[in-house]
Amino acid sequence: MSLILKTGIAFFCMGLFFAAGAGLGLKAGIPWTAVLPVAVVLAGGGGWFASKQLLRHLVRLDQGAEIVVNGNLDYQFTVRTKDEVGKLAGALEHLIKELKKNILSVESLGEESVRRQESERELRDREEHFRRLFEYSNDAVFIYNFDGRIMDVNNRACRMLDYPKDELLKIPFMDLQTLDELSRSKAAFKTGGKTGSLRFESRFRKNEGGVIDVEISSSIVDLKKGIMQSIVSNITERKEIEKSLRESEEKFRSFMETASDLMFITDADGVFVYVNEAMLHVLGYSREETVGMPFAEILDRDNLEYAKMKRRQFVEWGEDIHRLVWETKTRRKIHGEMKASGIYDTDGRFRGIRGVFRDITERKKVEESQRLAELGKLASDMAHEVNNQIAIISTRASISLMRNVPNDDLQKDLKVIADQCEQVKDIVKRLLLFSKPSKGNFREVNLNDAVELIIQLVKDQFAKHNVAIDRESDSDLPRVRIDEKQMQEVFLNLLRNAFEAMPNGGRISVRTYLNGDMVQTDVTDTGTGISESDLSHIFDPFFTTKENGTGLGLSVCYGIVQAHRGDLKYKSRVGLGTTASVALPLAS
Repeated sequence: MSLILKTGIAFFCMGLFFAAGAGLGLKAGIPWTAVLPVAVVLAGGGGWFASKQLLRHLVRLDQGAEIVVNGNLDYQFTVRTKDEVGKLAGALEHLIKELKKNILSVESLGEESVRRQESERELRDREEHFRRLFEYSNDAVFIYNFDGRIMDVNNRACRMLDYPKDELLKIPFMDLQTLDELSRSKAAFKTGGKTGSLRFESRFRKNEGGVIDVEISSSIVDLKKGIMQSIVSNITERKEIEKSLRESEEKFRSFMETASDLMFITDADGVFVYVNEAMLHVLGYSREETVGMPFAEILDRDNLEYAKMKRRQFVEWGEDIHRLVWETKTRRKIHGEMKASGIYDTDGRFRGIRGVFRDITERKKVEESQRLAELGKLASDMAHEVNNQIAIISTRASISLMRNVPNDDLQKDLKVIADQCEQVKDIVKRLLLFSKPSKGNFREVNLNDAVELIIQLVKDQFAKHNVAIDRESDSDLPRVRIDEKQMQEVFLNLLRNAFEAMPNGGRISVRTYLNGDMVQTDVTDTGTGISESDLSHIFDPFFTTKENGTGLGLSVCYGIVQAHRGDLKYKSRVGLGTTASVALPLAS
């Protein structure tokens, strides 16, 4: 505030107090000379007081104005009088508030401008990012409207179809496809229009000729503007690979279906997922029965443990060749050689088995026949050589016994020698019969008579050892054509085996009956039984579980029955007994 203004205000206040003092003195009747000094004093004192109060408020306003000018817009004026100075302070505070609002508004506009600039820069960066994705995509990208007019394409599309970009933009999207694919594409677009997106395969024509297979994935970009986007992938190579795989699969399937070997595929759990026609024919199952069947179902029960062991080895090694015995639906055994290889996924995990099984049943029979023929020749040669020597020993022992040797011990020894020679002759006789079975003297007989004769021969001897024989037969049994002596030897051997299986006594049941077109005789004992492992070898020459056995008895019996076009089978359970069954064809 200027000095002139301050002085004017002070004198103005003094005049006011002077006038007021003089007026009050004269009104009270005080002489002017007396009133004048008092008025002067009052005017001076009142003027000084008034000017001091006024100057104090004005100084506060001046100081506050300087604080606000220096930038503190939050300053509060403390002048609250109701005079002009207070109004002036209020006006200044209102002015400062408006100024603060304007400054905040200006600052807000500045921040908004900065944010807008940042958004624009981010938008440009994002647009550049998507432009790069568009241009450098591994697949061709087409942007076009609902009328098919191409609005933009990326570089990949131009390279894939051998078109410059300006030429490619002139071709409607649908016209890029071959004529034979247009109808399918239109149908796909019609279906995809309901969902807003679609995926289908088609074929595109290239600029310089040639056709490529493509996969098109289309979606609506802007429905209001009618803009679509299609990502087109070149799948020509994939199609060729698929075609090659189909052809290979067809060749493989054709090979498997026409192969004579039994071929199959299982999953990791050993369940069939595929079997070829030859396997179905041999096993007697339908395809519906086989697919989904565990591999173990077709295995011979005696081969189960062996097959499990081979499977464990196979999973570890990945490939194996071994012999197995399978069973058909009618439980007929098939001997074969199986080659199996593992199926693994890309992670090396075991997924199944691919196997080939070659039926060697007939080959095994031929090999067995050859082996038996060689064995028979060897047995025949040995029998003749042994027979000659035994004949000499037996003759010399018989001559010595005829001389009535006085030494009793020597005579007993000679008798033992003679008896043992007879037993050796019996063994040699069997060897000769095994090596070269007799053609036999065949005639039609009632089998009951032949069986009954043998039972009567051994019945009393068996009874001494607590073994009883039960007999059951059909009275009107059809006749059979047999060599009676050979078949009696078979039944005698079967009865002896049953007797020897019951060292502590028991019962033997002999039943003869008509079974279809065969006459069957069952010899059942209550003995110790035969294990499964031994049961499969009982007809093998020289196989025996007896301490003093030769292993030729059942081999000879089997050969005799086979020569009669019959069959000899054994069924047994350990601890429960055994049944030997002889089936012979009717005489007619």
